[in-house]
Amino acid sequence: MFFPSPAPYSGYVTTELPDDLQVLLVDDDPRVLETVAAYLGTCRGWCCTTAARAEAAAPLLPGDFDAVVSDFQMPGMDGIAFLRWMRSNGYDHPFVLYTGMSRDSVLEEALAAGASFYVRKGVGTPAELLELANAVRSAVALRAIRASPSS
Repeated sequence: MFFPSPAPYSGYVTTELPDDLQVLLVDDDPRVLETVAAYLGTCRGWCCTTAARAEAAAPLLPGDFDAVVSDFQMPGMDGIAFLRWMRSNGYDHPFVLYTGMSRDSVLEEALAAGASFYVRKGVGTPAELLELANAVRSAVALRAIRASPSS
């Protein structure tokens, strides 16, 4: 599968991002786990740990993760319930909801629960994967800015 080379982050953020981001990816579709993990692994040394359900991801926290990417619609706990569980247990990792659900209510609910970004999942095109990687980068950068003493 062809992946576009991830471009260095070129937004307005001035905080340096590490080259070795650790991402927790949660999705019940094995093809999504494989494709997204492979792509994120091409992003300047990022490492992606995968879980097929939120319940399987929960014991991995507190891991040394820089961000969490999660599907919304999964068996058992959905992505927003997982995000709420994370926040109620003190986990403040940047969280990107990556879902095929296009309802505005899902977006609103995700942002209200504390999601950093929402990326619409399609068929895993190179442009979509690049958008997901940029959302992760941006979420991590925003967290770093908020945590910096000068902010």
